[in-house]
Amino acid sequence: MTHKKDLKTNLVSRRNFLKTSGLIAGAASLGPLFPVRRGFAKDIYPAEKITLIVPAKAGGGRDLFARAIAPYISKYLKEVSPQAKGGVIQVKNDSAGGGRKAYGMLFNAKPDGYTLGVTETSAITDSIIVKPEYDFNNLTFLLLSFYSTKMIVAHKKGFGNWNEVAAAMKKGPVKMSVSTFAGSNHIAAIIMNEKAKMNFKIIVFPGTAESENALIRGDTSLSLLTENAASGLLEAGEVKVILELTNGTNYPGAVSLKEIGFPEIARSMNNSQYIVAPPNLPDEQREILLEAIKRACNDKEFEAWAKKFKLNLGKTYGADAAKLYQGFAKYYEEIAPILIKHLK
Repeated sequence: MTHKKDLKTNLVSRRNFLKTSGLIAGAASLGPLFPVRRGFAKDIYPAEKITLIVPAKAGGGRDLFARAIAPYISKYLKEVSPQAKGGVIQVKNDSAGGGRKAYGMLFNAKPDGYTLGVTETSAITDSIIVKPEYDFNNLTFLLLSFYSTKMIVAHKKGFGNWNEVAAAMKKGPVKMSVSTFAGSNHIAAIIMNEKAKMNFKIIVFPGTAESENALIRGDTSLSLLTENAASGLLEAGEVKVILELTNGTNYPGAVSLKEIGFPEIARSMNNSQYIVAPPNLPDEQREILLEAIKRACNDKEFEAWAKKFKLNLGKTYGADAAKLYQGFAKYYEEIAPILIKHLK
């Protein structure tokens, strides 16, 4: 009796073994039973390169900052996430449609931390001038990169001071080049004409380099530039500052908006740039990126670079950066009638 019971037990065990063996064999032929989850050591974020999309041609202020800070963020990503295998940041420029194509890529990218973008407050005009395709308030804000100081410059052989410009405007429009239709410099020029009653003939070029070249060639008498964009020409002595679009002056011979009687529009001349990610970026990736970006912005070598190129670092992160952006959005809504008049 005992022998029969043992035999039955052995047969059941063997049958179970064969079933198990068959399952394992089938699994071996079909691949893993369960997908490999991200989070193992080889897939710790970032596990691959990160693309930073710049909605402008190479060479302008937005591109300059992006390319400068990218290697520092990569450096500190390796510190924050030491077992990660990726993190090299590759800058991708796309100025098509005034940057709209780049923003489309950003908004439609998977929110996994491998696509970042650059935006600035002038992008708000898209929501005012045309039916908005995307709501920029929904982006994941990581950094207020910098504030730009704007100025109007003349060729070294051109206007000598603001009084000469003012006298010329009484006789007729003075040609002034700006970069990017509906960009921050274009908007600043529009506000100057509307709010300060200037008489500029605004000529818009695709990018900063084209705007500067127009001035150097003599196609325009003035150019409205950010301080960092003008720094090279200023150091070379090719241009001189005529008017600083602030309420204080830093350049000999130049005047400020306050000095010519328009201190109230100085705030509208400010422009800020941001590093963002697609909407709904997961907390894990966001926190890693924020920590790496904070360390990058406070890197002494990077700070020295920013000072050299006259960039006023924002050093405002995450939710605080988003609030500042929303403040600019509110102001742009207030001047919407002016913008629509010139940009529609």
